[in-house]
Amino acid sequence: MNVATMVLLQGLALASSLFGYFILAPRFFASVSAKDLGIGGGLTLLTIAATYGWWPAAITASATGIRGAYLALVVLDLAWAFLGQGLAGFALCAIPVCPDFSPFSDVARYASLIFGAAAAWSAWNGYRRTAGSTQWAPPVTAIVLTVGSFALQAANTKFP
Repeated sequence: MNVATMVLLQGLALASSLFGYFILAPRFFASVSAKDLGIGGGLTLLTIAATYGWWPAAITASATGIRGAYLALVVLDLAWAFLGQGLAGFALCAIPVCPDFSPFSDVARYASLIFGAAAAWSAWNGYRRTAGSTQWAPPVTAIVLTVGSFALQAANTKFP
């Protein structure tokens, strides 16, 4: 698989995951004022934005041959897109939230599963094909952003 295909799959995984957040965001944030958001809610939004802002940097770094960036993409694709937006998204939709957003919520979840898995596979293959040492800062950053954001989301989400 060439770099262009890997970049395309990364973009599709990122877009489908972000689509899932956009679908649910009005449900969770429509009635929240800046005053009611609080520090926890603000940090939650900050970590989500940081993850989506950092993802293209990892895509760019991997396309230039930085091995650790490929591993960062594997983490983001599997943990954020496949598990977080895909599998956990379906679990969240078991709560009466997502029927309001059908069929778009299902499209976002299935797309996150499909493109998250395909993008992780392509990033892993890119990592294996790239020679040289592995830089550990990119995957560690991906893990910190993902785990931190998931923890903040779990602590600050208020279900209807």
